[in-house]
Amino acid sequence: MRNVSCIIATLLLLVEAIVGGCASVPTTPTILTKDNLPILEGRWEGSAVFAGGVSTTVILNTYNDSLPLKGDVSIQNIPREAANIFSGGFEGSGWESYFDTGTITDQGGLVIRGRGGNFGEFSLIEGRSKRSVLEGESKLDGWFYLWGAKGAATLHKRRR
Repeated sequence: MRNVSCIIATLLLLVEAIVGGCASVPTTPTILTKDNLPILEGRWEGSAVFAGGVSTTVILNTYNDSLPLKGDVSIQNIPREAANIFSGGFEGSGWESYFDTGTITDQGGLVIRGRGGNFGEFSLIEGRSKRSVLEGESKLDGWFYLWGAKGAATLHKRRR
């Protein structure tokens, strides 16, 4: 009986070591500067989750690679639960806003400010490979404030 317990304990330790070794290595945000802004240019797509746990699709297009950044942000097919947050209601439809004042924070993050006091702040998290942005491994991770509703978003770069 004791041998069986030792074998089970050994197997559990082995499984834990294998699973731990396969886990992805945590990445740290890439500090954005004027010199590496070109990595943001293009289309980023992902999910947005509002404070109530309601999620939907968000798209960020960045048109240029210098300050101030210009582009647009759109939220697709806003669910009823999220639409109720907004005064005009947007249920089933989308919302889009252009921006031309994208900046870099002192900590190297991206800040986008839009009309109506809407804004968002994101960090660039790069994947392991040097081509990670082009391959969709990198992401913009952050939070936003939209017409009184706060939420979080994770966006991945889309290939051209």
